[in-house]
Amino acid sequence: MPTVSVNTHFPGYEIIGEIGRSNARVLKARHLATGDLVAIKHVTFHTEPETLRRFRLESQLMTDIRHPNVVGVREVALDLPMPFIVMEWIEGGSLRTLLDRQACLDIPTVIRLGQQMAEAFQAIHPRGIIHRDSKPENILYRLLPSGEYHFLLTDFGIARLREQSHTITGQSLMTYEYASPEQIDNPRNLDIATDYYSLGVVLYECIAGQVPFSMANSAGIASFMNQVLTSAPPPLRTQEQPIPPSLDELVHWLLVKDPAQRLSDVNELRVLLGQANVEQWKASHAGDRPSFTRSRMMSAPLPVTPLVEQPRPPAQEEEPTSTGSNWNWAALAGIIVAAGIAFFVYYRSQQIPPRVETRQDDSSRILSDSLSAGMMEPDTTSSWENDTSEEETPAESDATDTPTTDSTNHMPPTPPADSTRTVPDSIKNSN
Repeated sequence: MPTVSVNTHFPGYEIIGEIGRSNARVLKARHLATGDLVAIKHVTFHTEPETLRRFRLESQLMTDIRHPNVVGVREVALDLPMPFIVMEWIEGGSLRTLLDRQACLDIPTVIRLGQQMAEAFQAIHPRGIIHRDSKPENILYRLLPSGEYHFLLTDFGIARLREQSHTITGQSLMTYEYASPEQIDNPRNLDIATDYYSLGVVLYECIAGQVPFSMANSAGIASFMNQVLTSAPPPLRTQEQPIPPSLDELVHWLLVKDPAQRLSDVNELRVLLGQANVEQWKASHAGDRPSFTRSRMMSAPLPVTPLVEQPRPPAQEEEPTSTGSNWNWAALAGIIVAAGIAFFVYYRSQQIPPRVETRQDDSSRILSDSLSAGMMEPDTTSSWENDTSEEETPAESDATDTPTTDSTNHMPPTPPADSTRTVPDSIKNSN
């Protein structure tokens, strides 16, 4: 593209060439200070006052908008003999050039286009801006490294503010095939619904390869306008690719004649496009792994039953009872052993009397036998018994603790056995 030598009108920029012409001329240029490529939109000499007023309004609107899906403005020069606006350069081109090459777009790209235009509407409509001319020529794109398209809305030349009491003349500039019924029938009472209708026409063309109502297929402008106002658009069909149900429903509601019944809510638009995206993904992957989906659904319930029963195993409930019974048996055994020991001690204490008492009983028995025989005097017996009782304990302890030779050396008194033996002798002598 040859360089156009009109740099005197655009100081600081090198003009590379003309890239378009509508209500103004669009030039491709390079910023001399930075080397960045830009797009310069300017009006020619002897411009009508109404055209110049629209140009000033467009520059004001675009300067206030900063959004990745709206073409940004870098510089505005309105006080020069040739007013111009400097915009960012979009390398890819317009959606019109894309449709001219491909006739129609694939469904994922159409969904992506709708989503990004919804974001652009969200950027301009809350500001009270109605674009009024959404069409493929005013939608630019750049190709991303991923191979996807990034779309941007541009050319606010016939845009208007909703709060304006008067309309800006734009019927002669708009493209009728993308105009809403109210733009044809009642252009003074427009709202954001008109932009949604134009988007519906753009999406319809991207899918079917043609607009729902075409000027070329009508007998004239009057017949065409009558179709737009009264006829339902033809069903959306394509032979090359299936259309997700949500996308078909979306386009239908965007093309409703009555603006009050038309889909004009950005959140609803996002939801339907999101559903269409999911439906498209499922349709494109339906034959890739059907067995994987079925096997996963069949195997999913298997681990559910053991996972539910794991927190309450029966073995854990029986452990406290088993431990308690062991302690009870141990305590009972201890009580029985203690009772047995106590009973044994008590029994032994009752069965074994002291030795002293036994010896005394024997001595008493011998004395009683001697007295009954009349061989011993009571006094002698008593004194001897006393001596015996006094000495019996030491003798017994000596007999128990010391050998027999010790008791023989000490020569204790005559034991009762000798007295017993003398009684019979005396009895014999008396006889």
